[in-house]
Amino acid sequence: MKKKMLIGLLTVAACFSVGSTSFASDNSTMSQAASSPSPVIQPYQDFGAVINLNVGQRTWATGYSFQIITTDGSVIIEPYNDYAFYALRPGVTVIRADFGNGNWMYYSVVVK
Repeated sequence: MKKKMLIGLLTVAACFSVGSTSFASDNSTMSQAASSPSPVIQPYQDFGAVINLNVGQRTWATGYSFQIITTDGSVIIEPYNDYAFYALRPGVTVIRADFGNGNWMYYSVVVK
Protein backbone atom coordinates (compact mmCIF):
# COMPACT_ATOMS: atom_id res chain seq x y z
CA MET A 1 0.00 0.00 0.00
CA LYS A 2 2.77 2.44 0.94
CA LYS A 3 4.72 1.52 -2.17
CA LYS A 4 1.71 2.24 -4.41
CA MET A 5 1.18 5.63 -2.72
CA LEU A 6 4.85 6.53 -3.15
CA ILE A 7 4.76 5.57 -6.85
CA GLY A 8 1.56 7.61 -7.30
CA LEU A 9 3.07 10.68 -5.63
CA LEU A 10 6.22 10.42 -7.72
CA THR A 11 4.10 10.12 -10.88
CA VAL A 12 2.10 13.23 -9.98
CA ALA A 13 5.30 15.15 -9.16
CA ALA A 14 6.82 14.12 -12.50
CA CYS A 15 3.70 15.28 -14.37
CA PHE A 16 3.84 18.69 -12.70
CA SER A 17 7.53 19.16 -13.41
CA VAL A 18 7.16 18.17 -17.08
CA GLY A 19 3.96 20.18 -17.47
CA SER A 20 5.56 23.35 -16.13
CA THR A 21 8.40 23.18 -18.68
CA SER A 22 7.53 24.75 -22.00
CA PHE A 23 9.19 22.84 -24.85
CA ALA A 24 7.35 24.65 -27.62
CA SER A 25 8.11 28.26 -26.74
CA ASP A 26 10.56 30.21 -28.84
CA ASN A 27 13.22 32.63 -27.59
CA SER A 28 11.37 35.78 -28.69
CA THR A 29 8.47 35.03 -26.33
CA MET A 30 10.85 34.40 -23.47
CA SER A 31 12.79 37.64 -23.99
CA GLN A 32 9.62 39.76 -24.20
CA ALA A 33 8.27 38.36 -20.96
CA ALA A 34 11.57 38.90 -19.17
CA SER A 35 11.96 42.52 -20.34
CA SER A 36 8.51 43.80 -19.32
CA PRO A 37 8.44 45.60 -15.95
CA SER A 38 6.27 44.35 -13.14
CA PRO A 39 3.20 46.56 -12.62
CA VAL A 40 2.83 45.56 -8.95
CA ILE A 41 4.52 47.85 -6.43
CA GLN A 42 4.34 46.90 -2.78
CA PRO A 43 3.76 49.87 -0.45
CA TYR A 44 5.68 50.33 2.76
CA GLN A 45 3.88 49.08 5.83
CA ASP A 46 3.78 50.17 9.45
CA PHE A 47 2.91 47.73 12.19
CA GLY A 48 1.98 48.33 15.81
CA ALA A 49 2.13 46.41 19.06
CA VAL A 50 1.45 47.15 22.72
CA ILE A 51 3.89 45.94 25.36
CA ASN A 52 2.76 46.02 29.00
CA LEU A 53 5.48 46.14 31.66
CA ASN A 54 5.69 46.68 35.39
CA VAL A 55 8.26 49.05 36.86
CA GLY A 56 11.64 47.32 36.91
CA GLN A 57 10.82 44.83 34.16
CA ARG A 58 12.88 44.41 31.00
CA THR A 59 11.91 42.95 27.62
CA TRP A 60 13.33 42.54 24.15
CA ALA A 61 11.49 43.20 20.92
CA THR A 62 11.92 42.32 17.25
CA GLY A 63 13.61 44.74 14.88
CA TYR A 64 16.69 46.90 14.71
CA SER A 65 17.61 50.59 14.76
CA PHE A 66 15.31 51.32 17.71
CA GLN A 67 14.27 54.98 18.11
CA ILE A 68 12.23 56.60 20.86
CA ILE A 69 9.42 58.53 19.16
CA THR A 70 7.70 59.92 22.25
CA THR A 71 8.40 59.38 25.93
CA ASP A 72 7.59 60.63 29.38
CA GLY A 73 10.70 59.02 30.82
CA SER A 74 8.99 55.73 31.61
CA VAL A 75 11.17 53.49 29.40
CA ILE A 76 14.79 53.50 28.30
CA ILE A 77 16.48 51.48 25.56
CA GLU A 78 19.58 49.61 26.72
CA PRO A 79 21.99 49.37 23.74
CA TYR A 80 24.53 47.47 25.85
CA ASN A 81 21.90 44.79 26.58
CA ASP A 82 20.82 43.93 23.00
CA TYR A 83 18.50 46.96 22.92
CA ALA A 84 16.25 45.80 25.73
CA PHE A 85 13.38 48.02 26.86
CA TYR A 86 13.65 48.76 30.60
CA ALA A 87 10.69 50.17 32.55
CA LEU A 88 11.71 52.97 34.92
CA ARG A 89 8.40 54.45 36.10
CA PRO A 90 4.69 54.42 35.18
CA GLY A 91 3.86 55.99 31.85
CA VAL A 92 3.79 55.40 28.09
CA THR A 93 6.64 55.41 25.57
CA VAL A 94 6.44 54.82 21.82
CA ILE A 95 9.48 53.16 20.25
CA ARG A 96 9.99 52.63 16.52
CA ALA A 97 11.95 49.65 15.17
CA ASP A 98 13.08 49.09 11.61
CA PHE A 99 11.92 45.81 10.06
CA GLY A 100 13.78 46.36 6.79
CA ASN A 101 12.47 47.16 3.30
CA GLY A 102 10.77 50.32 4.55
CA ASN A 103 8.61 48.50 7.10
CA TRP A 104 8.43 49.89 10.64
CA MET A 105 7.08 48.53 13.92
CA TYR A 106 5.76 50.98 16.49
CA TYR A 107 5.87 49.59 20.03
CA SER A 108 3.65 51.35 22.56
CA VAL A 109 5.24 50.42 25.87
CA VAL A 110 2.84 50.89 28.79
CA VAL A 111 4.44 50.81 32.24
CA LYS A 112 2.22 50.21 35.27
